[in-house]
Amino acid sequence: MNKTNTNAYHYTKLARPRQLVLPLDYGILIKETAPVRLLDAVLEELDYTELQHLYSSKGRKSKVPPHILFKIFIYAMSEGVYSTRAIQKQCEENINYMWLLQGYPVPSHMTFQRFFARCSLEVITNLFTQVMEAIARRDTLTFNEVFIDGTKIEANANKYTFVWKKAIQKRLATLPSKLIALKQDIITELGIDVSQVNDELLCHILAKEIELHQINFVFGKGKHKTALQRLYERAEALVDKRKEYEAHLAIMGERNSYSKTDPDATFMRMKEDHMQNGQLKPGYNVQIAVHSEYIMGVGIFPNPNDTNTLIPFLHHLESLHAAKFKYIVADAGYDSYENLLWLEEKGYLSCIKPKDYERSKQRKWKTDINKARNMEYSPEEDAFICAKGRKLHYSHRRKSKSKTGFTWESKVYVCESCNRCGYKSECLRYAKKSTKNPTKEVCITPGYDSVLRHNQERILSTEGVRLRTNRSIQVEGAFGVLKQDFQFRRLLHRGNDHVRKMLYLLAMGFNISKLHHRIQDNRIHTSLFCQKEIA
Repeated sequence: MNKTNTNAYHYTKLARPRQLVLPLDYGILIKETAPVRLLDAVLEELDYTELQHLYSSKGRKSKVPPHILFKIFIYAMSEGVYSTRAIQKQCEENINYMWLLQGYPVPSHMTFQRFFARCSLEVITNLFTQVMEAIARRDTLTFNEVFIDGTKIEANANKYTFVWKKAIQKRLATLPSKLIALKQDIITELGIDVSQVNDELLCHILAKEIELHQINFVFGKGKHKTALQRLYERAEALVDKRKEYEAHLAIMGERNSYSKTDPDATFMRMKEDHMQNGQLKPGYNVQIAVHSEYIMGVGIFPNPNDTNTLIPFLHHLESLHAAKFKYIVADAGYDSYENLLWLEEKGYLSCIKPKDYERSKQRKWKTDINKARNMEYSPEEDAFICAKGRKLHYSHRRKSKSKTGFTWESKVYVCESCNRCGYKSECLRYAKKSTKNPTKEVCITPGYDSVLRHNQERILSTEGVRLRTNRSIQVEGAFGVLKQDFQFRRLLHRGNDHVRKMLYLLAMGFNISKLHHRIQDNRIHTSLFCQKEIA
């Protein structure tokens, strides 16, 4: 055997010649019911004008048209392939990807990366709305209800590059005292009155003094710095630290933390805690809206709780789709006076489980004499009657304001006397121990109680029970598919825009895959699971 063949770059020289086998068209070898055929048919209906505008008609053109790269990206998302190198490998080995390429050469991983970076968020969302319109032509989207839920997904950031707001504020607060001490040393050393000068002007004055005395700065071991150089370095360090802390606070905004690796990521407590110590990790609060098992919209938010995400997320859904949803179905994490009142004013029908819905079924909750709802109310006197038989009369109104700027008024009722009451240990168990002779108070928000009552009637109705049952199946099922089947547990991109683009590409792959399964299971034109199917 020739030794040179063993080190050949082309392995075809090592094997015997094989006869060419027809057919040459990959499409003949792909099943008629293959998901890739449905994906190609749906994406062929889209208008790629905005996508084409991202590529200049002059100069060097891409070897592969952008709409074909888009198809490959979406198919890769539906297969759980996210790395650009892995997508390139699939194009070289997988017959489905070869068929989508339509005879064009296999793009490199950098071609896919440049395509992703070039596509703006506006173009991706426009293609997403077109995909949903194409799906609606094959399936029924009634926009009768939408199921909303969120989960926290870890960001592509280092776990230990954190910046905490309280720590920065604490350090920033120490700078004025250091500046006063520095000014006192300057007055003592130089005899210059700098008591009314800020830190930047102080540096400028010291620089003028150094230039006037023609002092050369020295550095390193064995070098003795002059007093003026030491004072200047202290002033410069103060200015640098102040600017650094202010820059941290500007990046942070209203958040309590951020990551230096990905400044848009916020440190949150994740469900997946591999270290089992409750460590906070950089991540995003990802919200999805599901209707008829399809993801209708995606949103990312920096706050870990879901309460403040509902209103901005619904604004985003309204901008995406021409139609407006009727029922808004969500879990207890979205229950708040602001959310329920906004939904009622905008004409939505809320079907949100109250915060205390499960606990209110317990006997302990129903017999708790501490709560106003378990007290007898006298409308003639506008007073509550406690377990002892004493009255809590209306005292005053209390104004409150949330972090989002929402304001509301509550009515405060105060007991006439709590002296010699045998129920103090149960009724006043939350009173401060330092308070002498505490008096029972209850706070009632009539506006919140009104919208909560309307919401309660809906969730207890037959339609409400059906919607709440479907919520746990559809939206949590979508997260289950993304995390378990698609293995999407950590973001691969950094920054709000890149994360949103990735999630919308993933949602398009999910939706086309869902359309395929609904067609194969004969579930087209059905938006909800009925009770028999659930059982």
